[in-house]
Amino acid sequence: MERDGQRGLSMSLRSLGRTIGILTLPLVLGLARPQAGQAQDFSFYEIGARAASLGGSFTARADDASAIYYNPAGLAFLDGLRLKTSIAFGSRAMNVTRSDNGLTFPSHPSELRGDLYMAWKPARSVGVGLAAYSPYNFASLWPFNWGLGSTSISSRLNAQTLRSAVAVEPLRGLAVGASLDLVFLSVGWDHYLYFDLPDYALPETAKQVTSIQSLKGHGLGYSVAALWDVSRRLRIGARYQAAVPIALRGYNNFLLSYASNSVILPGPDTDFQLLSEIQGWFYTDQIVTGRLNLPREIACGAAVTPFKNLTLSFDLRWDEWSKFGQWEFRSVKEGSDLSPRLGVIYRQFYGIEPDYAVQGLALTLEDSKSIMAGLEYKAWKWFSFRAGFTRLDSAVADAGRTPLYPDPGFTIYSFGVGYEGPTFTIWDPDEVGSYLTIDFFARYAASRTVSASYDGFDLTYGARRFVVGAAVGFCF
Repeated sequence: MERDGQRGLSMSLRSLGRTIGILTLPLVLGLARPQAGQAQDFSFYEIGARAASLGGSFTARADDASAIYYNPAGLAFLDGLRLKTSIAFGSRAMNVTRSDNGLTFPSHPSELRGDLYMAWKPARSVGVGLAAYSPYNFASLWPFNWGLGSTSISSRLNAQTLRSAVAVEPLRGLAVGASLDLVFLSVGWDHYLYFDLPDYALPETAKQVTSIQSLKGHGLGYSVAALWDVSRRLRIGARYQAAVPIALRGYNNFLLSYASNSVILPGPDTDFQLLSEIQGWFYTDQIVTGRLNLPREIACGAAVTPFKNLTLSFDLRWDEWSKFGQWEFRSVKEGSDLSPRLGVIYRQFYGIEPDYAVQGLALTLEDSKSIMAGLEYKAWKWFSFRAGFTRLDSAVADAGRTPLYPDPGFTIYSFGVGYEGPTFTIWDPDEVGSYLTIDFFARYAASRTVSASYDGFDLTYGARRFVVGAAVGFCF
């Protein structure tokens, strides 16, 4: 009788799974269509080498230690103690061409990303995990002479997350999980301010003052997730990640042009005054603040095994980038005297007043919908081949595109190989000490060419990127 009850429950769960699949099919098809408004250059890098080779479609797979990020509920299905670390290297290459002179300027900062995971199953139906990873990052580095230095010379954003998670399996084949996140965010922005004196003609190079913004902050977030083995050939999963508001605080420093040392002006109480001295009094280092919101995210996925050694995975993801906030930084002295060293007599004589309390650019992003797909084929007992596809559309309309965050949109192709096999103890060559996993991947991304007018220039953006990485893991 007990067996009949279990068999009836299993059949009911499978029937429910088929019903959910039928009801969500229209949503899947709707999200799979090309969408505008994807703010995904911030999350260009995938977490974990194996998931990266599968195009990021790992919400329903979640069968290694990186499950703590993609679907914490997967921790309940992982046996033993698992450790895994991965590293990725890439160049965030982008080009912009000015139509007025036909010159092309590159931005190609190199990036090194790494992550670390630990998963442990202390009881039969309970799994716990710890992880450190970088879910969102961005960097640009334009030449100093490219003509749009007042917009950006360089920009940086890097989020680091420390996550602790727990998962339980209340019903056989069905697991739920939750995590608590401590998120550290750092941002930077270097750009030109132009110092003008109403009654004096200054050389352009002497006017340029580099404003260097550097801020940091932290916030708390959480996620909840579910993973369900509907049958031997179908697994579905979902996760919800809460938004993380982060208050930023840091410094605005200023770097004067060397050319200002050679410009001599009359002074209010002296025969001459160096321009660099006036600028040094005018631009005083400031304590600045800002605020950004890392996005709320909902992801769902399915993993299908049509044949014994072949698994197909699909993910749909929605990110609430529309509430990311503005790229704006304010001095804590806003509304008061920014430059007490610049006396009243100098302000009146030169007709100047410090006006850099608030610096920023409009950064209007829209919510994003993404689709990812992956394929894994187990060619031999311990070796697998993988491939993936991801489409990340642009978040920015051509009319509003700026060099600070061009986001041209990308089509990404991923490839990888993996090994998973036993290691043996040094005391007994027949005794398995642990299981070793090694993963390698490569991702190639190409963007469409996009054009935009900004600050009186017609600009054309394009990008190509290549990322390689590897991971090593142990299961004890």
